[in-house]
Amino acid sequence: MHTVAVGNWTLLIQDGSLPRIYDSYVKSAAFVDQLEPNALEGRELFVGVCDGGSMHRWPEIVITQRYEDASGTFHPGFLVVPETSILFIGAGERLLGYNLEKRERVFEDRTDYGFWGWARQEDYVLMSAELEFGVWRKTGEKLWSAFVEPPWSFKVSGENVELDIMGQLKTFRLETGAVALTNVS
Repeated sequence: MHTVAVGNWTLLIQDGSLPRIYDSYVKSAAFVDQLEPNALEGRELFVGVCDGGSMHRWPEIVITQRYEDASGTFHPGFLVVPETSILFIGAGERLLGYNLEKRERVFEDRTDYGFWGWARQEDYVLMSAELEFGVWRKTGEKLWSAFVEPPWSFKVSGENVELDIMGQLKTFRLETGAVALTNVS
């Protein structure tokens, strides 16, 4: 099991199987979210969340799911926004958001073919996936997404994001997803 501390939160993460003391974690948690725990295919993902400021030994939040790992190509990713207490999780094709303070899920979304990672840019959380680029507020509300096709990459400059999709450059406003006008010489 991996342990990651971010802000006031400590994440306990186990990928591939549930912890041996999983039942004890569930009994002790104030909030449990089990997504498709009995699916026959895929990998188990366990996330326990502890308030880093307490001496409490058990996680207050337990999240479990099964996800397709595409033969080890895609791996789970996590991002915590300390000032809003929002946890972003991506695994396989599932995207999840949790308000850790309120102990509730704030969104569930999907992306086709597989999640790559999360990134933070000021007030925005950026999601990369095989066929999608998405933007959320740091409070967990999805703003917009765009279809992309590999190979692709992105670069943020101020309030804009530039997507390089198979050599074609497109610039979008982070807040709205509207195509941004670029300076033409």
